[in-house]
Amino acid sequence: MGLRAKVTLALLVLALVPLAVTAGVVAYINLERLKLSTKEYRLATADVVVAEVGNLMDRGRSELETIAKALSQTSRPLPERLELAKVSLLGNSFVRRVGVYNPAGERVDSLRVKERSNPVEMPGSLSDALRGVSRTEGVAYLGTEITRGKAAHLPIIVPMFKGDDKIYGYLWTAVSLEALGKAVGLVSQRRFGQKQDRVYILDDRLTVVVHAAPAELGQDMHGKGIAVGLAGGRLPRTVGYAADYVKGGVDTLGVLVPMPSVGWGVVVEQPRSEAYRAVQTTVYTAAVVGVGFAVIALIIGLAMGRRLSAPVLDVAQAARKVASGDFDVRVAGGSRDEVGQMAESFNTMAADLGSYRDQVVEETRIRTDLSRYLTAELVDQIVEEKASLDLGGKRQRVTVLFADVVSFTPMAEKYDPEFVVSILNELFTFMTEIVFKNGGVVDKFIGDCVMAVFGAPETHEDDALRAVRAAEEMHHWLEVGNAKWRKDLGKDLQLAIGINTGDAVVGNIGSKKRMEYTVIGDAVNVAARLEAVARPGQVLMTAETMALVIDEFECKSIGERKLSGKGEPMEIFALEE
Repeated sequence: MGLRAKVTLALLVLALVPLAVTAGVVAYINLERLKLSTKEYRLATADVVVAEVGNLMDRGRSELETIAKALSQTSRPLPERLELAKVSLLGNSFVRRVGVYNPAGERVDSLRVKERSNPVEMPGSLSDALRGVSRTEGVAYLGTEITRGKAAHLPIIVPMFKGDDKIYGYLWTAVSLEALGKAVGLVSQRRFGQKQDRVYILDDRLTVVVHAAPAELGQDMHGKGIAVGLAGGRLPRTVGYAADYVKGGVDTLGVLVPMPSVGWGVVVEQPRSEAYRAVQTTVYTAAVVGVGFAVIALIIGLAMGRRLSAPVLDVAQAARKVASGDFDVRVAGGSRDEVGQMAESFNTMAADLGSYRDQVVEETRIRTDLSRYLTAELVDQIVEEKASLDLGGKRQRVTVLFADVVSFTPMAEKYDPEFVVSILNELFTFMTEIVFKNGGVVDKFIGDCVMAVFGAPETHEDDALRAVRAAEEMHHWLEVGNAKWRKDLGKDLQLAIGINTGDAVVGNIGSKKRMEYTVIGDAVNVAARLEAVARPGQVLMTAETMALVIDEFECKSIGERKLSGKGEPMEIFALEE
């Protein structure tokens, strides 16, 4: 059986896993729907309570308006009107005590049923704001009153009209909320399985004003229960509010539906565990089904995967050895399917990596050796075999620079050799960087002298300018270096530099086992002689070099000098500072 067939069979087995995932996704969707339905259920419960409150308010208002009509019939004598009002009061269910106020809001009389008293204090007068709301809305609701005996009452005001629109006065009463508390408890009991504490009402001060349990009336809900998340610690005006919170150590889900006309909010809450009991059942069922599928897939997958994974694991183990640097490892091919082809490809890769490693090591060694003397560009050419390392040379025009540390020998005799070498190494490091920066090559170090070549092996039109720029930069850099060495040596280091331009033989000189890339010729000798006669801090050059740099640098003739090894005197030029 080929690998493709094996993989196909494995994929058929693994199809059980997507099936389990699909079941999980479906279960999750059902969970979300169930969560939404439980929230809607609480909202629907709140709507039932809102309707109960509306019925209570309408009945109390209706009874109060009946009394108002009796009192506003000015066509009858006042005693007769009062008698009619008392008769109406006796037949009422909610309004048992009434305050009568004139249009200016001053109380002029009061009516009550003697056998029942109302503990809420009747106001002596009504404010302009309350009378304005009453005239505009037809009724005004005052703040809920909680009395000593844990009884709640809602004071309301309705206007009395004489005729169609003329205000005759106002009526005040306090409607008992005891019946509403019982109705709320009954709704909670019916909706949540004999639990009467799932529904209650808050006023705009976040105080419990309607509850099935009288002991809960007057409880301040600031900072607890559903009120924890209310913006600004106030009831929402028009939009409902849902929240998750902890109440009495129990995770609770709640909704709050506002009643703007009364300034109340209906709260319906339920423990999370109770609300999501069906959700938990769904999750448990989905988990059991998913685990069942997973076990089946695991058993079949282990049986099939054992045969499929063995050759792959061999390749993986060999790959780890290659990663650790062992490129000699090989994998047995065995089968003729795709796994066997993979093994052969791996063996080829390991062999190629071994060869490449050897090549990189050799190239790194060559680069390290050459970079001590040559520029990075020239090293790249040699490594890439664009420049030859064979013995031999060719004639070409170059500019040679010799830079020598003046009076270094007496200083070397004065200090320890290790200290002297460290100074020279630091000096030569920066001088080498300056040569490389200007496109030159460090030919060699001769004691405390550096020999640099510009124009070999790469030729530039401005090789002479590059050499003089390097010499000037060496002097400038030396001023910075002396700030440190002056403390160590007690004196400044100074350079004497000689530069010459001319033809020379450039190439690899030596033997097959030991060769050196260098420049040989009279141009080199003249540069060395110029360095020998240069004073500290001076850069000397021949007329050939001066002619090539005069456009950029100021040079002055110091006359003709007889140089060692030269038959005729030569005119020498010094670089102006």
